[in-house]
Amino acid sequence: MVTHLYIYPIKSLGAVSLTEAVMETEGLRGDRRFMLVDAVGKFITQRTRPELTRFVLTESALGFIVKDTTSGLEKELTWEPTLGSWIPVEIWEDQLPAREVLEGWSEWFSNALSEEIMLVRISSEKPRVMKAKYQTEIAKNTSFADSLPLLLVSEGSYAALQKHLSEPVDKLRFRPNIIVSLLEPFVEDTWAELKIGEVSLSGAKPCARCPLVNVNPLTGESDKKTLKALASFRTINHKVYFGQQFVPISTGKIKIGMEIHVIQSIDALY
Repeated sequence: MVTHLYIYPIKSLGAVSLTEAVMETEGLRGDRRFMLVDAVGKFITQRTRPELTRFVLTESALGFIVKDTTSGLEKELTWEPTLGSWIPVEIWEDQLPAREVLEGWSEWFSNALSEEIMLVRISSEKPRVMKAKYQTEIAKNTSFADSLPLLLVSEGSYAALQKHLSEPVDKLRFRPNIIVSLLEPFVEDTWAELKIGEVSLSGAKPCARCPLVNVNPLTGESDKKTLKALASFRTINHKVYFGQQFVPISTGKIKIGMEIHVIQSIDALY
């Protein structure tokens, strides 16, 4: 059963918790369609800037309220803001054009972070194309997610990690989109195809984790405990895995409480 749904409207900023969400071909509607980039167009992330946790997002009638918890300033980001010129941006190995968001957003973030920052929006006109081996019949493009459009984690996987930590695990350290109630640890590794209501998903690949999981999403404080604990029992070929990445096979609504139906399975990582 689905227990949590999250989107991250601006990559690497705060999560928005939902009771229902619309699955589009690029992932959950509103998820990582916006991104902050520096003066040369390179994406910025909590991996190297944990202070980005200061920006908290909540739903509003027209989109989202972005609050800077350091200054107390707030600004509304609408679903369809006014867009400016095309900006060449870089996210990991991908280079693509994105549209700068106007309405004073770049200035707002630049003033908050004391450096030149631009807020950009991904566009279907010039999409970010997934590697061919992960594409489905309907889904060819992804969002500003690190790689593929969706991340799913089971409650059992969190419980397995918790056994290796003395402090409670904050689920948002791993930035999941969907959390499900199954208690078998890492069962999601074996889901090659999944159905939730009318939505079908392709289990594309397990998610290799990085030091971002060490950042406390509430405080921005960072230590090495979480990744070190996970690495002690989930390291495979020099990578540390937690959660499974999915790509849509069909679109539709997903709601908390919906049942999970496994259509096709593969061997577990272990």
